[in-house]
Amino acid sequence: MHDVGSILREERKARGLEISDIAKRTHINAFYLKAMEEGKYHVIPRVFDKGYLRIYAKLLGLDAPTLIDQYELERKAVPTNPSLSVARSA
Repeated sequence: MHDVGSILREERKARGLEISDIAKRTHINAFYLKAMEEGKYHVIPRVFDKGYLRIYAKLLGLDAPTLIDQYELERKAVPTNPSLSVARSA
């Protein structure tokens, strides 16, 4: 199974769209769209993450609820602050 970012990127490219095209159509900052595609969930404000994903998925004709469910699983697997995931030596 592909991760959410790969699904979004592959469908966007299959439709011949650039990140800038998606940004114009959705009014979502290209920085956040790129972060979604790269799985860099920690840079997307939590208050907007699922809404952005829903809008992006619908624009591409994808099943938004399924992608959001998968996103939630992926988000749980990634630390909120990647710099805190460094193991400390005892």
